[in-house]
Amino acid sequence: MTAVLLSVRPRYAHALLAGTKTAEVRRRFPHQPRGTILYLYSSSPERAILGTVRLHAIDRPSADRVWHLYRDQIEIEEAALDDYLSDLDSAAILRVNDSRRWRHPVPLRDVRARLGIEPPQSFRYLTDEHVKTLGALRSHQAQVSLYSVVGA
Repeated sequence: MTAVLLSVRPRYAHALLAGTKTAEVRRRFPHQPRGTILYLYSSSPERAILGTVRLHAIDRPSADRVWHLYRDQIEIEEAALDDYLSDLDSAAILRVNDSRRWRHPVPLRDVRARLGIEPPQSFRYLTDEHVKTLGALRSHQAQVSLYSVVGA
């Protein structure tokens, strides 16, 4: 299974998980197969993995066509997009679906301590072991939360 940890600003992470943002703009992104799971790490101030989306496709339009083609899917202002892509010939548009917001996000401290990784500036590949550990962390977070409510 292919899995990628994708760093995203909180505003965009929440929009992706809500399904209102269905495409993520990247300056560059390597080829990935359809169905790749993208784990969404929400950067500061949240600093936690909030959930996943599934990669549907990667489009690679010219940078000057991105706004025209994707403005209804990317939830970014035209001026900010132009600034972000200003020195590029083309961009990578990650079209996503199947968003799954986790009830209990995995905080940065657990990512560092249990996965032994730092969140990437843009993205990083996750091993099967990383994915398994994330599943266990999510389960543990849910149990701790339930115990806190029941034990109160």
